Amino acid sequence: MHDHMDWDGVRVFLAVARAGRLSVAARQLGVEHTTVGRRLAALEDQLGAALFYRTAAGYRLTPAGESVLASAEAMRRAAAEMGAFARERTGIVEGQVRLALVPEFASHWLAPRLPAFQKLYPSIELQVLVGTRQLDLSRGEAELAVRSPHPRQTGLVAVRIARATAGLYASKAFVGRRRLRLDEGSAAEGLPLLVYTPKYHGLQNAAWFQPVLERATIVLRTNSTEALLAAARAAAGIAVLPRFVARRFSDLVPVSADVSTNDVWLITHPEYRRDPKVRVTGDFLKQAAAGPTGLDV
Repeated sequence: MHDHMDWDGVRVFLAVARAGRLSVAARQLGVEHTTVGRRLAALEDQLGAALFYRTAAGYRLTPAGESVLASAEAMRRAAAEMGAFARERTGIVEGQVRLALVPEFASHWLAPRLPAFQKLYPSIELQVLVGTRQLDLSRGEAELAVRSPHPRQTGLVAVRIARATAGLYASKAFVGRRRLRLDEGSAAEGLPLLVYTPKYHGLQNAAWFQPVLERATIVLRTNSTEALLAAARAAAGIAVLPRFVARRFSDLVPVSADVSTNDVWLITHPEYRRDPKVRVTGDFLKQAAAGPTGLDV
């Protein structure tokens, strides 16, 4: 890389390399897509080489782009380490923290706790990145993540902060005056069941529950907890739901033992651990995950 490389151009290059599209990179960087295009073009002019193939499917790295990527990542890590070191020395707790969460954690766990976080740390801006794709913390896509299962990627720091469970829930209107309890397959004969798709089998993998899945009438399979929740509250059937989600709704009642138990991990990269804003955010998340109102239910 050149001695006087434009850091803004490098940031744009890394964002486009990760996202594959100018518009997505622009949203992540908080700038206009025209700005991303202009800075990328300026960087290519400075290097004297095209870094991307512009295709209908998106931006793909050229051989020159591939060769530049490692150096750009090293620059990003060095900049992050310098910033973290400076904030550690000054003790300043301010700035943006990017936190990767699955939708259920974002909506039903973190969002209700934001007022408490804002009161403690008014100078920290949380950028909550919601989705089921696991962001790459080693490439700077986020500073923190809360997810399950344990990350397979090496070089990350993972701390177990909760053991989340899921169970079967039905609305009070659906249950009525019945004594409804599903703990074995025979009890499920003819009952409408609302479950996750096979890809999310880890949320309903208890051995006792498999005969129930086989004998009940499946009326909905989905990858969306929100869809299961809405269907259950509409009395469409008996739904698999994370207990930390279902307990917030007084019109739902539990009707089974646990259908899954999964450890929940707080994950970061070692280079961010010294940064005061990341450290205090992580500590807050650990405390918020514990206890009867946390994820550990």
